[in-house]
Amino acid sequence: MVQIRRNYQYRENAPFVVGACLPYEHHEVAMHLVLLQFMMKGWKTQLIGASPAPGAIESLEEKLKPDVVLLSATTTIPFETDPQLLQRLDQFAEKQTDITFYLGGQGGITYLPNYKLRAIRVTNSIEDILK
Repeated sequence: MVQIRRNYQYRENAPFVVGACLPYEHHEVAMHLVLLQFMMKGWKTQLIGASPAPGAIESLEEKLKPDVVLLSATTTIPFETDPQLLQRLDQFAEKQTDITFYLGGQGGITYLPNYKLRAIRVTNSIEDILK
């Protein structure tokens, strides 16, 4: 799957999406699959990967300047480990006027009653994003 994504051809002016598992999430297969779907729809993709260091997502988004950022939380471990994580990411997303942020995964949906998001959109559907 990684090799397919690495060798996939895309237009230079294609929209750009970055996928990231949240810190303390040790998975990336599901994100590879989602990004592969984006590639098949003509998007450039970049995967940050499993359990990035705290602050890495924000730093990379400022450097890469994608159109869309996909955040993945399969478990609630990121929120239990760092209770301020979602708040910090949401505040960061609010300042990025040219980037749309999405959060998907059962962990995010389970945790959301604990925090009202202002800038990050919650979805488990690629169709919601591609509209």
